[in-house]
Amino acid sequence: MDTIMTLCTCIETEKTILLSRRSPLKGELLSFVRGLTKGNLSLKLSTVALSDAGRYRCSIHTDKLQKSCYVNLTVGESKVIGSHDPVTVRVGYDVILPCHLEPPFDVRTLTVKWTRNKTVVHVSRHGKDYLNDQDENFRNRTSLFHEEMTNGNISLKLTKVTELDAGSYTCNVPCLQSQVRRGFINLTIEPADQTETKQSE
Repeated sequence: MDTIMTLCTCIETEKTILLSRRSPLKGELLSFVRGLTKGNLSLKLSTVALSDAGRYRCSIHTDKLQKSCYVNLTVGESKVIGSHDPVTVRVGYDVILPCHLEPPFDVRTLTVKWTRNKTVVHVSRHGKDYLNDQDENFRNRTSLFHEEMTNGNISLKLTKVTELDAGSYTCNVPCLQSQVRRGFINLTIEPADQTETKQSE
């Protein structure tokens, strides 16, 4: 059987990643090398940084074959995106204020802060909630989707909405390496349905 070697080089920075079926690899790299038998030469690059941008060369060398191809990697900054349209909800209902990073970016190691008119609504640091400074009006009524933070989802769920919740909300990732660290969402509140109110009485 031919020895297959995958050589991936970042040309601009002269970095080389060498993978071979004869190399003592473990875990994810081992699964990657096993995929070579099916012709899959893809390379997964985790925790991408701006410095990773550049032109990459993937080369395959066997006893009978030598081929190369090139891939240009562009690394952009993620931006915090709120909602251009106002979010409307009726009194007493739950609502999700949408906010995310585009392109998707894992924010579990960063601080995510929600405010309304400078009032602290919800704070998360390193994937954990820190609510000591949370305004009393929002106590026990806010939550984030922590399991989706790996994909840049920092939307806020607000339960049992009241008329006092109306206003302009800001989702902020202060330590994000980006020029756009804030997203804005305007929440409008509709009065409770009178029919439902009478039935509940």
